[in-house]
Amino acid sequence: MNEPHLIDTFQSQRLTLSYAEWGDPDAPPLVLVHGGRDQKRSWDSVAGRLSRHFRVIAHDLRGHGQSEWVTDGDYGVMDHVFDLSSLVDHFKLDRFTLLGHSLGGNITLRYSGLFP
Repeated sequence: MNEPHLIDTFQSQRLTLSYAEWGDPDAPPLVLVHGGRDQKRSWDSVAGRLSRHFRVIAHDLRGHGQSEWVTDGDYGVMDHVFDLSSLVDHFKLDRFTLLGHSLGGNITLRYSGLFP
């Protein structure tokens, strides 16, 4: 129940980033953004429950989980915001719910301010 039905990748700023997806692809989308010491699979329990009502998508931030690391060691918050924008573009999401915790909360707030 908590296992994602799909794990795949998308491109952002020449990096390959990993994502997982739970639930019905036709359900309303919900994007989850993890914190600084986590990765996409940290959401498994929550995503499993939320996938009853949503198409849940969570990605590994750059340098986390199965996503690529940057070569210069610079992990700026705005790069994470751009990566989130790339994920949204990858799925062609127009309207969706966005949820983040810790660093992910910072990223989602900035994203929401730039792309209301």
